[in-house]
This record gives sequence, structure tokens and C-alpha cells, in this order.
Amino acid sequence: MDGTPLTGAERLDAAVLLTGHVRTIAQHGGAAGPDGDAEAQLHALLGEVLRDHGDRFPAVTAALGAASAHGAADRHQAWEFGLRRILDGLAALITERSPD
Repeated sequence: MDGTPLTGAERLDAAVLLTGHVRTIAQHGGAAGPDGDAEAQLHALLGEVLRDHGDRFPAVTAALGAASAHGAADRHQAWEFGLRRILDGLAALITERSPD
């Protein structure tokens, strides 16, 4: 990020943000508990919550249903999606701050 209009604190924050994304994906992928796969446990838990409270979160319910139907529980996809969104956001901020 050298040569960008981001402050030193913002550069550090960006690094922390990226590190947090990496850590979250790594933990999600390797945190299987005694009952099996962590990802399956997460989906089961989300399913329970949405069964009980799905009327309050119809968009989340629909998204989870669509992801499940298409087998979208892929860590690589989650990694790529998150990384692209983070980098897109940083690029937008850099562009916004850059002189014309």
C-alpha cells in the first residue's frame, strides 16, 4: 500500500482486516469439534436459528437455502469472495482519496 493516500493507521488497519479474514477462514475450516466437521455444525446451527426465527430474516433464510441447494459451502469460494470484497473496498477508498 506504499504510495497510496492511506494514512499509516489506515494501512495498518487494512493489514489487520486482511489478517482477520485469513484467520476466520482458517479457523472455520479447521475448527471441527468432537461432533465432526465445523462447517457442517455451523450450517446446522444456522438452520436451527433460521427455522426458529427465519421470519425475521427472510433474505438470510433465502440465501442460506440457495447456497445449500447449490453446494456453495466452499471455503475457497468464501476466501475469494471475502478477499475480493476487502480489496475492492480498499481500492475504492484509495481511488476516492487520489487526486484527479
